[in-house]
Amino acid sequence: MKPVTILAIAVLVFAVLAAVIVYSNLISRSQPQAFSTTSAGGLPLPNWAITFGDPKAPITLIELFDLHCPYCAMAHEQLDPLYRELLKTGKLRLVFLDLIVHPEAAPAHQYLHCAYNQLGNKTYDLITQLYKIFLSDGAQKQLEILQGYRCTNTPSKSDFDSAVKELLGALVQKGVAIRQLGTPTFIIIKNGTINVVVGADVARVISLISQ
Repeated sequence: MKPVTILAIAVLVFAVLAAVIVYSNLISRSQPQAFSTTSAGGLPLPNWAITFGDPKAPITLIELFDLHCPYCAMAHEQLDPLYRELLKTGKLRLVFLDLIVHPEAAPAHQYLHCAYNQLGNKTYDLITQLYKIFLSDGAQKQLEILQGYRCTNTPSKSDFDSAVKELLGALVQKGVAIRQLGTPTFIIIKNGTINVVVGADVARVISLISQ
């Protein structure tokens, strides 16, 4: 075989290997790791879940939410002062898990995860602001604000759905069945006991996390 031919083959092999490595890196960046198990009740949560507060807090509240859900917005407005108090005193771990009831809300949720990657704990204030804007000015204004945090590495609608499915499956295994799922849904873990509140029953949520 001629030296030129050997060199050409070597260059081709190198190019193919380089392309495979680049493609693998792109795939790993665009697909968030699926699940990691929390220490609170052993419930599975994705590592990209929007989380606030001390992981070792005595109360964990997982809120299934939709940014276009008016009941979520109204419930958050009422729960916000208590959330802030419990977060500040280290008594609450608050997890927001995306339950997309309104399909058009998916881009807003993806941008919210971009914001979380950039803002960290300050994202809580953003969520509060976004709900107020949704109630006063609508979904489009909400989306315009979120687009300022645009990024490429964000969970997909499929990731959101899979996370909720995994969580519900784990609840069933623990003997906690949710007959009718909706937004908001609050899953409260305290003293080893799991309670679920479906809907904007704010009084019930307050009683469970204030006791």
